[in-house]
Amino acid sequence: ETKPLSKEFKVTGMDCVACAQSIERVLGKKEGVNKAAVNYATEKLYLDYDPSIIKTGEVKAIVDKLGFALQDEAAEVQDEVFVNPYQTRLIVSVIFTLPLLILAMGPMLGLQLPDFLDPSANPVNNAVLQLLLTLPVMVMGWKFYYSGFRNLLRLTPNMDSLIAIGTSAAFLFSVYQFSLILGGDHHSVHKMYFESAATILALITLGKYMENISKGKTSQAIKKLMGLRPTTALIEKNGLETEIGIDELSEGDIIILKPGSKAPADGVIL
Repeated sequence: ETKPLSKEFKVTGMDCVACAQSIERVLGKKEGVNKAAVNYATEKLYLDYDPSIIKTGEVKAIVDKLGFALQDEAAEVQDEVFVNPYQTRLIVSVIFTLPLLILAMGPMLGLQLPDFLDPSANPVNNAVLQLLLTLPVMVMGWKFYYSGFRNLLRLTPNMDSLIAIGTSAAFLFSVYQFSLILGGDHHSVHKMYFESAATILALITLGKYMENISKGKTSQAIKKLMGLRPTTALIEKNGLETEIGIDELSEGDIIILKPGSKAPADGVIL
């Protein structure tokens, strides 16, 4: 009978806690997987499985189909520098969303726009510029649409699915109104929601940016705590002191703690 194994993997591509939960849910249903637990903060998958039924290659393929990737823990680069993946996306989104808000909402707030951009005097110019300002924000948020619609088609919708549906609806409806403007219905300039799609994407990106800052700090703190754990233990065996790895410790071993050393495991003081 094959003995169950435990293994850790680094998970890349997760954007939210729901991503971690989807991995747990799908792997938990697979035969041969006894337990699958994903820690979103540390980006780790803790897997207990039966190698006679399922192999790690199959597990990686399953996770890959969900839109994420697994790396062996041993291959993880130590002391990696944290880089927020949403920084560039946030900067570009804000740069284009702010003037879009002024263009779309300014007249409602009493702001006087130049005549060539005024929605009443030149609705076509106003609509064209709104469209051009919205497109870069949507392009920068392409991962929301890729992940959202992909998971929706697999009947495992997540938060990205909600974002993708909401912003797509606002954008497509606005494009329809834009076509009416080009056809002569200038009143449709007041029915566009380009700024809604861009603002939602910008605000969600801001939230993701701040979340990643928090997650990065938490992850670094956890790694520092894990670094305090000793990797070896000094035990007494046959009257001699022997140094072994902590993974080789077993119940009944007598551990010798010298001044200044760290306890590698729980135990009873003799």
